[in-house]
Amino acid sequence: MRRTIFSAPSKPSIPEPKLPPRLEGGLPLLGHALEFRNDPIALMTRARRLHGDLCTISMPGTDAIVMTGAKAQEKFFRISDDDVSQAEAYRLMTPIFGKGIAYDAPPPIMKEQLGFFHEALREAQMRTYAQGFIDEAVDYFSSWDDFGVVDMYAVGNELTIYTSSRSLLGYEFRQQLSGEFAKLYADMEAGLSALAFMAPNLPTPAFRKRDKARARMVELISKIVDDRRSRGTVGEDMLQSLMDASYKDGRKLSEDEISGLLLTIMFAGHHTSGVTFSWTGILLAQHPEWVAELRAEQSALLGDRDELTLEDLRAMPKLDATIKEVLRMYPPIVVMMRKVVNDFSFGGYDIPHGSMIFASPTVSHYMPEVFPEPERFDPTRFMDPRNEDKKNPMAWIPFGAGRHRCMGIMFAQLQLRALWSHLLRNFDFEPVEDSYAPDYSRLLVGPRHPCRLRYRRRSHKRVIAAA
Repeated sequence: MRRTIFSAPSKPSIPEPKLPPRLEGGLPLLGHALEFRNDPIALMTRARRLHGDLCTISMPGTDAIVMTGAKAQEKFFRISDDDVSQAEAYRLMTPIFGKGIAYDAPPPIMKEQLGFFHEALREAQMRTYAQGFIDEAVDYFSSWDDFGVVDMYAVGNELTIYTSSRSLLGYEFRQQLSGEFAKLYADMEAGLSALAFMAPNLPTPAFRKRDKARARMVELISKIVDDRRSRGTVGEDMLQSLMDASYKDGRKLSEDEISGLLLTIMFAGHHTSGVTFSWTGILLAQHPEWVAELRAEQSALLGDRDELTLEDLRAMPKLDATIKEVLRMYPPIVVMMRKVVNDFSFGGYDIPHGSMIFASPTVSHYMPEVFPEPERFDPTRFMDPRNEDKKNPMAWIPFGAGRHRCMGIMFAQLQLRALWSHLLRNFDFEPVEDSYAPDYSRLLVGPRHPCRLRYRRRSHKRVIAAA
């Protein structure tokens, strides 16, 4: 009897994914992590120079695909939230913002939460904020002597604590502001470290201080909410906008949600503005020829007036271009991240789930094909007729791009224009240090210490003696 043997049908072979080219170098287990910590810009710039728009770098436990160039960055900012996760990339922020807030919320809820700030940025509110910025500048700098030396990083952080607290929590809170608020903010910020990226909930001393500071901050904000509701008062600040807001299903925000969203906008705005304030001072001190241009703009706009208005702040194209150029050369956020949750393909390569994708504002801002002579300080690149940022909207990205672009961009730029309009009209600055370099040890990259400038008041401070 003949036996017939049937062979099982062979399974179709699954092609190996075609991954972006891998950057050479790195250490066992750590990969490129140490180089990324010490100088992420040099690492990502080398990746682009050697391998183009897409390059894989090795990080502990995963790969990261660096996406640079106009098309790759457009993909990064436009990719569906179904395919990538901000929450997984920014888990270190959850202990500060809170569970279910911002990155920790499902994308539709996060979109609703960020939408609450649209009301806080309407015209009437912006007018109130602008006046607050102007008043804070006058009060703060009136305490300076006629000449001296200041650390611009410290000045920027202190001053923007005052402007931020006033805009977020109101004039009364700002008037009662003690060292506690700044200390709480510093304790929360100290919890943003390389360790927090990997294990944000470890019981370390820094993380315990972070959690204690957040709990106290919620107490302070809740006290203001309770006080306003009991007295029936209405504020002209972002807190009031959140107190009045409701989700689409009609639910009002809890006090923890209000606190978390205020902390979200504070971390997004305060430190970013403080860092940019300090770099603006450094670059202007190094380029007095451009300061003359800015002062001519101030004189033409204001004449003999001392009072600034919101309309004035919006009519300073040279100062606006200056701040854009500062943000191009020294963006506070040097890398933006997403975690891939569904495989996708781009540029002829496969991007597997579980990997990270990076976009770098700094690398983008120094691409000579978009920004000619990128090492040169040149604010006119953002003015007519050049408008280099508008020719490729995915290239100038200090605030991100696409639907995830930070909505606080107008708020931040308005604040910086108010502060520097006052300084340009009242002070001269010159460098103290031989050079000023970025400090990549911080999450938000400011100038390395010391970053001192020498200042001199342009007209002597008036001292009015008591009769």
